[in-house]
Amino acid sequence: MPRTQTQSLWSCIEDGSLAFRSLPAGVGFKPPSAATFERRGGERLRERRLLIERQVGTGKMSASEPLPRDKGTPQGGVISPLLMNLFMHYAFDQWMQRTHPHCPFARYADDAVVHCHHQAEAERLLMEIRNRLQDCLLTMHHDKSRVVYCKDSNRSLPYPQTQFTFLGFTFRPRVAVNPAGKRFTSFLPAVSVEAMKRMRQTIKGWNLNRQTFATLERLAHQYDPILRGWWNYYGCFYKTEMRALMDYFNQRLVTWARRKHKKLKGHKRRRFQWLRRVAKARPRLFFHW
Repeated sequence: MPRTQTQSLWSCIEDGSLAFRSLPAGVGFKPPSAATFERRGGERLRERRLLIERQVGTGKMSASEPLPRDKGTPQGGVISPLLMNLFMHYAFDQWMQRTHPHCPFARYADDAVVHCHHQAEAERLLMEIRNRLQDCLLTMHHDKSRVVYCKDSNRSLPYPQTQFTFLGFTFRPRVAVNPAGKRFTSFLPAVSVEAMKRMRQTIKGWNLNRQTFATLERLAHQYDPILRGWWNYYGCFYKTEMRALMDYFNQRLVTWARRKHKKLKGHKRRRFQWLRRVAKARPRLFFHW
């Protein structure tokens, strides 16, 4: 496969979701020297070190009986993501910059995406990352860690894995339009199915149809900031997917109007005409109007 300098053809997906359970207790938390104690305040530094050691290796509950733990951090613990991020900075980030400076990567907590130019390079690097984490006493998730082919109109080779999800976005081949109006296939991110389901469930949980006592202004004040936050994050790429979520919210809002205004009951067309009329008269009420 020809080498390209502008775009990566293959992505190496590393998922260390098992790393929280295998984070070695005590590794990387050696006591500082006497000079460091004197320079930074020995008592305060000693207290912070003890707090970290209490988190790493904290026991877990089984039924009503506590069980000891000789490795890992509590899943969902307040400080667990911070400890994992610190550990991965040295175990992964600096190692990648030192040994594979030509492979750009992105990492968040224990998830990472590494870009490669060739399939062989991606497969070899995935094995090296697995060995590296094992050397650091961490465990890679074998089912979620894989090589993905960034397929588009110019890359049409057959490969079983052509999409991956990272930070709530699914990267996969999607239809795009060039400035001349011609359609083509590009490898693009968009909000993932899982993130979309969570947001739809959240909107459903608002129970708008039961809030007939509330005014439209009150609903906008309560829920528009949430909708705007979702759009600002997930709407950065491929806005078409997020517009479907805004349409779903509008439908729930129409249901609210039907139960609040008796004249809209039994008239589906009239309900949506009401929505268009209000959105046109007050476009700033909800940001997506």
